[in-house]
Amino acid sequence: MPGFTTVADGRFLGRQHIRLLRIYLAATTFLYTYGVVFTLFPVRTDLEYGNPVGGMIAIALGVAALIALAVRPGRAGFATGAAVLATPIVLAYHVTLTAQYVCLIAPMFLAMYLRAFHPPRRAWVLITLLTAACVAAVAVSPAPHVTVITYLIVIVAIFGAAESFGFLMRAMFTAACTDPLTGVSNRAGWEIDTAELVARFRSAPVPVTVIALDIDGLKNLNDTYGHQAGDRRIAEYARAWARATPRDAVVARLGGDEFGICVVHPQAVVVQRLLDEIRTQTPGVSIGTATGSSVTADIAALYAEADAELYRSRGIPLRDELGPR
Repeated sequence: MPGFTTVADGRFLGRQHIRLLRIYLAATTFLYTYGVVFTLFPVRTDLEYGNPVGGMIAIALGVAALIALAVRPGRAGFATGAAVLATPIVLAYHVTLTAQYVCLIAPMFLAMYLRAFHPPRRAWVLITLLTAACVAAVAVSPAPHVTVITYLIVIVAIFGAAESFGFLMRAMFTAACTDPLTGVSNRAGWEIDTAELVARFRSAPVPVTVIALDIDGLKNLNDTYGHQAGDRRIAEYARAWARATPRDAVVARLGGDEFGICVVHPQAVVVQRLLDEIRTQTPGVSIGTATGSSVTADIAALYAEADAELYRSRGIPLRDELGPR
């Protein structure tokens, strides 16, 4: 079990939601710019054009959000807030219901994104705020013939898009990142979850400990009692580790009998307590650890270091530690 090398950088996988947010902001900002330009310089005179102020504000928010993501790609709070505010501001200045309904496409896509890439509670808070802002914008807009049906259409369109397509996207994403036997993260989930976990602590140094785990004797167990017995051992141990880990931690199955735990905590005693529980509750496990700072932590490098220590604890140094022959 030499230290694994990821197929794709964990930071890349962990920030796909940032990439999608950037695409959404770029697309909507372009469309708002298009609308403002053709409002200020109309090609046709037989159409009723709205006030471009809303579009200008939305463009400013979009540009500011894109700049923020370029400067600090790991911090999406401001960009997400800008995306939530931009479309309602545009809606507030529309003068026709047709324009309102066309503009509704943007918050529908945004709601799908929020539902898919944010934890459920946070997602629904943001989606509710987005919907309320859109309803309020339609209420104060100069568009005529706004009725209760109009508000219902706005609410159903945004919430419906979030719950149908957004939930499906999140379910597929979760399934792709979860080990079906144990219920903990798989290797893809490890890369994503550890990248997001460490990103929350980049501003101040906090110890990051990676624990490499290998269940010993699994082959003999399989050969003696069958693979179902080995699967039960793997699942039982994984559940025990998941229960024992503190809040800011990730547990993942990285291979057949190979697991990793990443803990970010300021107190070393928390990690030591976890290691003690692993040894007492799940005997017959080889363990290796490595610790770094959250400011500079490279999870793949820490895992490789922990994996090397695991092998040294068995008296079997890794090949690259033996030096040239």
